[in-house]
Amino acid sequence: MSDQGGREHPDFGRLIRDEATDTVACHVCGRSFRSLGAHLRVHGMTAEEYRQEFGLLRTRALSARSLSAEQSRRSRAEYQASEESQAYFATGRTMARTGELNRRRWNTTTKRAESTELRRLRQAALDTGRRTQARVAGARTAAALRAGGFTDLEQALRTVYVDRQHGIEDTARVLALGKGRVRRLLGEYGIAVRPPGQNSAVGKRSRTWLNDRAAAERVGADDITTWLRGRTAEGATLRELAAATGRSIPWVAARIRVH
Repeated sequence: MSDQGGREHPDFGRLIRDEATDTVACHVCGRSFRSLGAHLRVHGMTAEEYRQEFGLLRTRALSARSLSAEQSRRSRAEYQASEESQAYFATGRTMARTGELNRRRWNTTTKRAESTELRRLRQAALDTGRRTQARVAGARTAAALRAGGFTDLEQALRTVYVDRQHGIEDTARVLALGKGRVRRLLGEYGIAVRPPGQNSAVGKRSRTWLNDRAAAERVGADDITTWLRGRTAEGATLRELAAATGRSIPWVAARIRVH
C-alpha cells in the first residue's frame, strides 16, 4: 500500500524490510529506518504499542536485519563475559529445559489477544502441515493402487468394495485411505453403500483373506497356515502363536485345524 508521496506502507500484521537499503518501513508514515525504536516517539508510540497497533508479534524486532544481528552478537558477547548475567539467566534455562517457559507462554497468549502476524504464521504452519499430510497420504494410496494393479481410485473401489464385497474398513485398509474418504468417494462415483451388518459369502471370504494376510505380514511369512503349523510342530503354544500374530487363540486354533 502506498500514500500520495509514493511511500510504501506495510500491510497490517507484516513487517517489511528492504534488503537493498537494509531498512524497515514504518506503518504510520511509510518512511524507512535502520531501526524504528527511536522514530516511533515522533508518532507518540512505544515499541510495544506499535506492535500491538499493527498486529505484529510481541517479540518482533523493529530493526534492519544487520542491526538485529549486530545487537544479537553484542548481547551474546556480554552474556558470555559476565558470570552475573549467566547466573541471572540460569533459572530461565532451567525453565526452558523443563517446559515451564512454554507453559507460561501458552497461559499468557491464551489470555491476551493474538497478533495478526501470529495468527498468519500459525495458519501458514497449519497449511504447510496439511499439504505435507496430503502428499504423504497420496503417496501411500498411489503405492497401494500400484500393488493391487489398479489404474485409478474408481476402478479400485469398484473392484474391492463391489466385486470383492469388502466392507468400508477393509476397503480403506487395502487402498490406504481413511474410512471417511472411502465413504465420500463411493458417493462421488455413484457406488451404493451397503447397509451396516449386511454380509455376503464373498465379503466373509475377503475379510478372512485380509486377516490371514495381515497376520502373515506381521510374522514375515508367505502363508500364515503353513507358518502356524510349523511353529506348532516346534512346540509353540496357542497363546504364544496368538501373541505373535496379533490374533485370538480361537482364530489360531481354527487356522491350524481347518486350513
